[in-house]
Amino acid sequence: MNTSIRKLFLCLLLALMPEMLLFAQEDHQWAKQDVLSEPSRWGGTFGVYPEGQPLPPRPPKGYKPFYISHMGRHGSRFVDGSQFYPKMYSIWKTADEKGLLTPEGKKFFEAYAEVYPKMLYHEGILTLKGQRQHRQIASQIYRNYPEIFKGKTNLVALSTESSRVIVSMLCCLDELSDLDRDLTIQVDYGRPYYAMLIPESHSNPNYKAMEPFTEEARARYEQFAKAVFDEEGVIGRWFTSTEGIGIDDSFMYDMMQLVSDSENLDFPVPAALTEVFTPEERYAIWRVQNYSDYMYTGVAPGVDRRRFLEMSVAAKDIIDRFEEDLSNGVSIRMRFSHDTALAPLISYLGVNGMDAMISDPYDVEKVWRSYDIPMACNFQLVFFRSKKAPDEILVQALLNGFCASLPLPEVAPGFYRWSDFKAKFDKLAI
Repeated sequence: MNTSIRKLFLCLLLALMPEMLLFAQEDHQWAKQDVLSEPSRWGGTFGVYPEGQPLPPRPPKGYKPFYISHMGRHGSRFVDGSQFYPKMYSIWKTADEKGLLTPEGKKFFEAYAEVYPKMLYHEGILTLKGQRQHRQIASQIYRNYPEIFKGKTNLVALSTESSRVIVSMLCCLDELSDLDRDLTIQVDYGRPYYAMLIPESHSNPNYKAMEPFTEEARARYEQFAKAVFDEEGVIGRWFTSTEGIGIDDSFMYDMMQLVSDSENLDFPVPAALTEVFTPEERYAIWRVQNYSDYMYTGVAPGVDRRRFLEMSVAAKDIIDRFEEDLSNGVSIRMRFSHDTALAPLISYLGVNGMDAMISDPYDVEKVWRSYDIPMACNFQLVFFRSKKAPDEILVQALLNGFCASLPLPEVAPGFYRWSDFKAKFDKLAI
């Protein structure tokens, strides 16, 4: 760099410094607006699947899609846990009977009591909205890559044993069958696939528990949570006293689930229930839970990264099954699982930079965002080839139907060499 160019560069840098500092200061404010711009985002992994996905970027000239490797989460559901709704109802009813509810708490309880019968016994069950989401995803796959469905097409689908996952898979496959009448489908499910589909499950033959968080990591989380969210103050808005009503350490997390999950239901929920948290509180709750998710499924420093590393099994399965499927004439391979598999897989693959190791809890939301793993979350790796260069296969990554980045050199915007993907991920990390 000659002297004149260096001086010009320094002048430009100095001129931009105020704006750069301002951007850094406003970064969290931007994240806040991002979280609150959609009604369900503050619920993180309880959020509703997004809509409005555009057509994905077209490949370089001469390249056409020929294979899809997919991994998806079940669609919208009721809150999981066999006694979740009765437990929450009992807490609020007991407080009401003891006269311990504030006027605001009374409004919430009345709203919950109104919809409680519709929620009871539905814990963990896929909603009609969840079914529609997977039909929507199937339609978008067919719309985006019609070349794959020309002629007879073979599809292999695998699922966990969860009923909501199986029903999600069946809805997706049923929609594809309606769109492509000569589609042949092979389906399987169960424990033989858990090491790849959901390694954190105790049903996984290779299951191994994570090491407990270190005292330092726990203290870092607790200090962050306490500084960001005033849990006692919020509870004080609802109850004059919490003595003898059954509140435990999970109460606020359960309240987040109850309220945020209302977006996933098939019936309207009273505003007194959905608006029990202020916008500021929603953002604060999301920040705390987002950091918790990062510690569990990401690469938080000082934390056992087992959930992250064991998704190398899924990444290797993507690679191994590709050659096998080509030999067997399979054009689409679909895997159906849960958020606790999608989140660490997306992190392990470095999708949109989610493999970043971040020391400061306040900076996590700049890269790691749990609302990118909503209900019906899905990751697709689409394969392209050209007659002129049959040995150079390109791949395109989609997260929730939107073009996503990978930590690989781009051949064209949004396209990567399959050989680079294999070189980086064709290994077991655990």
